Amino acid sequence: MTAEQATGRQPEPTPEDERRERLIEECGLVMQEFQRSTDTLDQQVADRLGLNRTDLRCLDLLFGPAPMSPGELAGAAGLTTGGVTTAIDRLERSGYAARVRDTADRRRVIVTPTEKGRAVVAEIFTPIAREGAEYLRGLGPDTLGEMVAFLRFATRRQRDHAARLATGD
Repeated sequence: MTAEQATGRQPEPTPEDERRERLIEECGLVMQEFQRSTDTLDQQVADRLGLNRTDLRCLDLLFGPAPMSPGELAGAAGLTTGGVTTAIDRLERSGYAARVRDTADRRRVIVTPTEKGRAVVAEIFTPIAREGAEYLRGLGPDTLGEMVAFLRFATRRQRDHAARLATGD
């Protein structure tokens, strides 16, 4: 048994512990700043494209790894089927997305970005992606691995807390 355990006292924090705690606090503040800047950018993109934020979120989801049916898009965006129908209608009217028959299953309809949608998204986000990739290339593989792990953790936590709030907890 250590002296701290016997007396119930906590050991004195080391300078490294104190630095870690300061960096954890700073990380939280920087994450808040990042979320606010992302929110600002998203609003500017929505304004530039003449979309509302929900429609922009739906358009963004259409650039995911697999084509989405309207129902899948509704689930991913947290919308009702009626809400996603309205969003898809607006995206079609703006020329950014289209409903098309799935080539693998002709009974299924998928929503895809149009060439116009791809072009405007590329115009806006290619410089951002290029700058980010340039910065990341200057970091070592271990740092990048830790960043990826943290971002996956943070994403899971955000989703879990969103689900908790959606259920009223």
